[in-house]
Amino acid sequence: MVASLVQLRGVTKRFYGQPVLSDVSFDIAPGEVFGYIGPNGAGKTTTLKILAGLITKFEGEVTIGGANVVTERDKTHALLGFLPQSAGFQNWRTVESALDTLGALSGVPSATRAKRIPELLERFGLSEARTKKVKQLSGGMTQKLGLIQALLHDPKVLVLDEPLEGLDPPSRKLLKDIIRERQRAGTTVLFSSHILSDVEDVADRVGILNAGKIATSGSIRELMTAFGLPIEIEVDLAVVPETLPFDGLGTVTPHKPDQWRLEVPTSGDADAIIHTLIERTLAAGGRIRKIGVAEPDLDDLFAQYITRSAARG
Repeated sequence: MVASLVQLRGVTKRFYGQPVLSDVSFDIAPGEVFGYIGPNGAGKTTTLKILAGLITKFEGEVTIGGANVVTERDKTHALLGFLPQSAGFQNWRTVESALDTLGALSGVPSATRAKRIPELLERFGLSEARTKKVKQLSGGMTQKLGLIQALLHDPKVLVLDEPLEGLDPPSRKLLKDIIRERQRAGTTVLFSSHILSDVEDVADRVGILNAGKIATSGSIRELMTAFGLPIEIEVDLAVVPETLPFDGLGTVTPHKPDQWRLEVPTSGDADAIIHTLIERTLAAGGRIRKIGVAEPDLDDLFAQYITRSAARG
């Protein structure tokens, strides 16, 4: 079993006597992308600030690479890149100067800064803005600048608080591509977002935080099972036979033209049902374009979670 790179154990934080986080515990494995979601005010930003060492007074223990974020800050800071919700830069500096200064303050060697800054500016499409003052940048460009500073020292752990906020669709796609690139390079990523489709696109696992507590965590398929959502088989036919192959296998509904969703009974075996569907379709003269278990939708999962939370009061 691979040891966790990021660990939170029993983390509780209070502001003015009111709990913001209550006994939060979760692990993130090396190279994993962990999506952190929940309603506004749930405590997501507080969690990320604790990981980044910006909040040091709390109950519980948080470690990165085995080092404690409070008592071994130099070690954890060397491992971590952090993008806060609002990245703060000195507005009078140029883009290059701001990055070089922040890199120097973070202990990035000058030779590394000289190489990494132009590379990252080009990757994020900001090369032409390198001599602009920060105050001249748009909100989306400032957000990209914040991401570059988080990546400057090539961190092992990347913590991103609403990194897609304020980005246009092409920039959101770029960021998701970069998250995947960093993952392939071995970086562990923890990011919060309220844009569930973006979380679904890149996260290996999802943690749902509500009222300061981790409600549940797991892969999207694991969460689907935990919330009791049905497993569905998606069948897309290139040639539709006269007799459809679904009889007796479960509840079927048309989804798109020549495409159906079959809800697997609670006691059903999805693999066995898929095998039967293939045999029946081919025997009846049909041709299959695509068949398999339909991927669950994170929006549906989150809606189901909110509904259940409201019902519990």
